[in-house]
Amino acid sequence: MGLDTLLQAGNAITSFFAGLNGVGAVLVVIGLGILLAIGAGIGLYMLVQLVKQIPRMTPWEFLKFVVISAVVLIVIGIILP
Repeated sequence: MGLDTLLQAGNAITSFFAGLNGVGAVLVVIGLGILLAIGAGIGLYMLVQLVKQIPRMTPWEFLKFVVISAVVLIVIGIILP
């Protein structure tokens, strides 16, 4: 069910860009791709730094990390279906 929503959003974006023609449209798509790649790289870097930080956490910091992770997973679970 969540994947259907993702596919619908992808189709909406694709249909929006399908109507655009010319060099400007190509540059916009390339720019959005670059921004997406930069965002994914920053997210991956932050995730790696967080995983490296886990062994050095105090018990209180680790507990906060687990609670925040649980809340994020709950929110993702609510949004996806």
